[in-house]
Amino acid sequence: MNDIVAVSDVHEGINFGFRINPETGLSERVLDIHNNFARTAQFAIDNKSKLFVVLGDLFDRTHVSPIFREMIRRDVMEPLKDAGIPVWILAGNHDQPRGKKGTSTDDFRGYPHVNVYRKPAVETLEINGKSVGCLIVPYMHPTHIAELVLEKFGKETPVDQTFILGQELLKQWLQKRVEELDVDFKLLFAHYYVEGARLRETSYPEVLPGEFSFRKDMIPDVDLAVFGHIHLHQTMHIRGTEVVYCGAVERIDWGEREDEKGFIVISPFDEMEWRFEKLPTRDMLKIKVEANRENPMQKILDAIPDVTGKLVRLEIEIDEGLRSKVVDVEIADKLKDAFHYEVRWNEIGEEKLGFVSFTMDPFKLLKDFIDLNYGGHPKHDELQIRGESLLKMVL
Repeated sequence: MNDIVAVSDVHEGINFGFRINPETGLSERVLDIHNNFARTAQFAIDNKSKLFVVLGDLFDRTHVSPIFREMIRRDVMEPLKDAGIPVWILAGNHDQPRGKKGTSTDDFRGYPHVNVYRKPAVETLEINGKSVGCLIVPYMHPTHIAELVLEKFGKETPVDQTFILGQELLKQWLQKRVEELDVDFKLLFAHYYVEGARLRETSYPEVLPGEFSFRKDMIPDVDLAVFGHIHLHQTMHIRGTEVVYCGAVERIDWGEREDEKGFIVISPFDEMEWRFEKLPTRDMLKIKVEANRENPMQKILDAIPDVTGKLVRLEIEIDEGLRSKVVDVEIADKLKDAFHYEVRWNEIGEEKLGFVSFTMDPFKLLKDFIDLNYGGHPKHDELQIRGESLLKMVL
């Protein structure tokens, strides 16, 4: 039952501002992500899978450093090629360009066993003596959807109607392709938010307000629909069709600290069978301490468990005026075996000042700035995402 391996939201090329190797310029944290992607490919090789599908966001942005592309060639694409396993790569919201320019994903088009999909497509294959039709729907930015709508309905189409008309166009396309397929099983591979899917609790949401998404009635009558985009692995049942989110291969940020990570394996037999394969994840430990006037230093130290190899966020709430009674070096010594740690202080007085972080990480500084100045703004999350995107381009 390991014929098709489907993985999603790898985000190779994401930035972390700690444990940087001076020779490569890479954070050790990105290796956690990359190694899980390589483990997924090795699983496909060991089980002689027939197809390896990346359901979007292979990269964290459209263009990444050459070292990430080289690592994927060496540890994923070349081994899969040598094993004779074809690879399908769907563009996701992070690595789908808004224009027509090439991307880092397109670098793999030169491999005969790799197909890169930036537009909807249909493919058929035979597995275990069964014919399988695959509907492939990569992520398309709202501007791409608008272009399709204007092409179909004319340039006089009201702007406020393009979103709904775009959903209808895609719904009709899917329904028509499903009806045309004369196969034993039908699969849908896509990179979108489906209404009703559970989102992780985080300040870095996968889904932005106003982005193009799937209504439930857009899900066609297929044997299985497998989606990327949402980092939380989950299943939904929509009018008899099972919709599965692979989830990310590793915990990308603190909103995912309790999520299990892995990939999906699929096989068509008498029915379309699938299961979730777990991947190892690095522990993310959040510690909250209320340090009052009775020996605040000891309260902090007692609250810190074994942190060996873990990502740690220590949040200390302390009464105003007691900060001087805390010895930072003792806290650092207690946390020294952590993979990485950050300490956040919330000093309570007549006015709650909020957490203050001491860091040189530009992404952390940006987040703190936006939290402090736009914490209650309705577009807080969108400001964070757009700010990060600009900062990545600058860096």
